[in-house]
Amino acid sequence: MAIVGIDLGTTNSAIAYLKNGKPEIIENKKGNRTTPSVVQKDLKGEIIIGEDAKSGIKSLPDRTVLEVKRLMGTEESVSMGEQQLRPEEVSALILKYLKESVEEKLGEAVTEAVITVPAYFSDSQRKATQKAGEIAGLKVERIINEPTAAAIAYGFENLDQNQHILVYDLGGGTFDVSIIEIFEGVVEVKASAGNNKLGGMDFDNAIVDWVVNEYEMIHGIHLYRVEGKTEQEVRALLKEEAERVKKSLSTQMSVRFMVPFVGIHNGAPITIDMEISRGQFEQLIQKLAVSTLHEVDTALKESNLSLTSIDHILLVGGSTRIPYIQKIVEEKLQRPIRKDINPDEVVALGAAVQAGIKSGAIDSADGLMVLDICSYTLGTDIVKNVGGQIIGGYFDPIIAKGAKVPVTEKKTYYTMNDYQDQVIIQVYQGENEKVVENTKLNKDDIILDGIPKHLAGHEEIEIQFTYDINGILQVEATIVSTGKKITEVINSQVGVMDEREMTQAKVRLDKDWAESEYFEDVKKTLYRAEKLMQEVGEQEKQKLQEAVSNLKMALSRNDRISIQKYDEELTDLLIEFV
Repeated sequence: MAIVGIDLGTTNSAIAYLKNGKPEIIENKKGNRTTPSVVQKDLKGEIIIGEDAKSGIKSLPDRTVLEVKRLMGTEESVSMGEQQLRPEEVSALILKYLKESVEEKLGEAVTEAVITVPAYFSDSQRKATQKAGEIAGLKVERIINEPTAAAIAYGFENLDQNQHILVYDLGGGTFDVSIIEIFEGVVEVKASAGNNKLGGMDFDNAIVDWVVNEYEMIHGIHLYRVEGKTEQEVRALLKEEAERVKKSLSTQMSVRFMVPFVGIHNGAPITIDMEISRGQFEQLIQKLAVSTLHEVDTALKESNLSLTSIDHILLVGGSTRIPYIQKIVEEKLQRPIRKDINPDEVVALGAAVQAGIKSGAIDSADGLMVLDICSYTLGTDIVKNVGGQIIGGYFDPIIAKGAKVPVTEKKTYYTMNDYQDQVIIQVYQGENEKVVENTKLNKDDIILDGIPKHLAGHEEIEIQFTYDINGILQVEATIVSTGKKITEVINSQVGVMDEREMTQAKVRLDKDWAESEYFEDVKKTLYRAEKLMQEVGEQEKQKLQEAVSNLKMALSRNDRISIQKYDEELTDLLIEFV
């Protein structure tokens, strides 16, 4: 059973595994090394993923979802025609497609994965990514930061070198910069900074806005108000052409922005044919691009390193192919960038190496050890006595930003009111003094009651935070005088699917194999296996999961011979484990 590494990107995704001890990208069903992160529901109701979905954006924009990564960890939903889906469900469809691509290539079930996320992803965004993997039928062994994954891939080939690396990761929808030290086989993250709302899609939008404004200024026609097409359809046309123009300007000094037919105005067809130079494009994105350098300054400051301490610059993400981005990074850091790294593949390759370490395929004693950090400060809300007045809403840090993970920290607090018999604990992440400006992590209140009733300040409450390598936060609160303790793992939070929603999503995703004409023949076997998985040990459970996954994969392909084969294998396991 293979454990894979997945780069779940805003615009493109990739998947890799270890082959003969080396990470290798696995091509998708179309034979391509990356897959557009685009999902479409066609007019027949079939789900289409990747290249075909992307090519259908113009014709079916209202049935196509792209750039869903920006919505992870939010309560927003997206529509594909009449169907409403959560961001986790759309991401799960992409992950399932990648999973199936590997299974077809390797001829075995894939049930475990390491998935990457931007270093500056919030706690809810990380959990949403983990949930997406689970919906897709993957046990998510690790969630690791994208710049860290890139450094792992680089470090895996340079174990004998001691150096400081700056990873500049500008993808389709997010930006991260990390300062990483590699020494004696250890990859240690020193600092990270970033912007979850900045990427190549914003450069596309800058081109679109320019075209719309220029066209209206020259012709007096607003392109979103033409006849014959909706605003959504026009936007889809312009965005697709903007992406082409952006990519072309990386190798050409000027490109024509051309859309043969946009719509109709006063009975005449509207055509766009405008020239945009590389210089104009650079002006359009200058403010956004330069803002990334401020994050570079932040990361350098927090790492306590100077520009001269950086040995190598790794560029990650497709947007780093833009010459202007390369230019400003080289000028800022006063050294050339590494050009021997594939920015589209290095993150998935690093995730595959991490998967190999996790599975034991790579001996950590001989290979890499990865030391990552907490990207945000974690803390709780407190009240303060300000000029004799009790004022609430203040943020008190418990785990500092940049702390090495896993990490455990605790603080002692005191009751504020006479005869207070309980405390309500809220958990936040952020860097601001007031909790209202930070992100709340727990959806449900954490209540510690049974505090002995004494005068204010008499009773001590100890609050302990434990943050693990997957970004899972555990909160423990103890009444010091009595020893009473409560422990909560922060799972339920705003923007993350709960267990009921997860179950419903899995049912929707599994609909394809359940609709196979052979499903009735194996239904009882599957149900028995699902039931037995709740009763057996972890080792037996993994074998059952692999067998069930193989059978479902065969059902989704309607492959009668494979269905019969995997049904027999699963039946044998049921007999063995009962």
